[in-house]
Amino acid sequence: MPTYVLHRGRIIDKRHRPSDALAKSTHPAPTVRSFDAYQSPASGELVSSPRQRERDLHQSGSYDPRDTPETFRKAQHARRQQQRSCGEPSRHS
Repeated sequence: MPTYVLHRGRIIDKRHRPSDALAKSTHPAPTVRSFDAYQSPASGELVSSPRQRERDLHQSGSYDPRDTPETFRKAQHARRQQQRSCGEPSRHS
């Protein structure tokens, strides 16, 4: 005995209902980024992936200012401006 269901405003046989497997996945899709290889200024080795970049930065004890949160950069800029206005020499000038 066939079973009928309401699908998108139409009554259809349950066996012919489109599969839910075609629906969007609940899992996030991977982010694909291109990465241009470069020579590390700290170690001189070729860095060709984001993971190698992180490892190289960690091993050399350095960081990329572009990776810091925007609030940190704004606070750092404000501190530099305050030092300049007070006449104190800036370490990064």
